Amino acid sequence: MILRMAAAIARFFGRIGKDAWNSLPAAGKWLDDIIRWPFSLVFGGGAPLPAYEPNFRRADVVDEFKRARQAAAIEVLGRDIVATVRKFCTASEADRATMDLRGIDAGAMALLFTMGKDELRALSRASDPAIRKFCLGKPHGVYGVPVVGVHQPIPANDSSPRPSSDRRRWKEQAELHEAVENQFKVG
Repeated sequence: MILRMAAAIARFFGRIGKDAWNSLPAAGKWLDDIIRWPFSLVFGGGAPLPAYEPNFRRADVVDEFKRARQAAAIEVLGRDIVATVRKFCTASEADRATMDLRGIDAGAMALLFTMGKDELRALSRASDPAIRKFCLGKPHGVYGVPVVGVHQPIPANDSSPRPSSDRRRWKEQAELHEAVENQFKVG
């Protein structure tokens, strides 16, 4: 008898809890309406959003996507260029002078001609994607091989990259630092 009563009480609280749980969204909406009401009186209710009517077709979107993809496509170097670079790296110095490097970028070609034996050996052992990145002038991750365009020599006839006013200020700072360092020298 006590067990039946306890079961009935448990069912009663279970139904109340279930009903209360299911009515929470409605109570939240009601509470939101009560809080919003004074603000809508003071600031206005706000206009409804305009209806959106798309004025393009699906085919137009696909065509635009294809054009954007083609415009942003990265130049992919073929296997023949990678094979050419690898063959250049493993060739002897006499053979390198006569090799045809037409498909390779001018910066990469100049760097290939100025690289040492160790750098060429490291590049010849690199993977195909790393050699492609080398030819495109991107960071390739091959240890001991410089990146195209980063370490370009500065011609001797060019002026200093530092403007004259900057150069004067740099000289004055150097003289001041030298004076301070000489003041605290021991010996």
